[in-house]
Amino acid sequence: MDDRPWMYRDSPQGLRRMDYCNGVQGFINFATSIPMNFTDGGIRCPCRKCKNKKFMHQDVVTMHLLTKGFMEDYLCWYAHGELFVPNESMVEKVVGSTSSASNVHEVVNDNSNPYRNMVMDAMRMNQSNVSQCPIVEEEPNADARTTVNYRS
Repeated sequence: MDDRPWMYRDSPQGLRRMDYCNGVQGFINFATSIPMNFTDGGIRCPCRKCKNKKFMHQDVVTMHLLTKGFMEDYLCWYAHGELFVPNESMVEKVVGSTSSASNVHEVVNDNSNPYRNMVMDAMRMNQSNVSQCPIVEEEPNADARTTVNYRS
């Protein structure tokens, strides 16, 4: 995943910058280079309106991106075959008190766990939305406590 500040940089008077136009063409080249992306002769349109829900001809997708811009937080082109590769500065941190029932783990990255990475790819989690999905440790429910007590 390249650095993509061009995708959301504003221009005066609503005109598109040359780096944006070149970036859109790069996106189209990437998306059309993967045969799996095509459905009924079209690719998913990641514009603000279609949000990857509609398949359209690449020329229509190009026009949508030039006129409407990319949907929010689409820096990793996961719906077009790009795998999320977390950046090395991401770490796991624990926030909250020390009791197990109230620990909230903000899972940001764990490159050492390939299964976690596989789940993150499957869930379409990327750098910007992973921190919005905290993992909360909870006490077992009544049935689980009974089972644990029974086994003890």
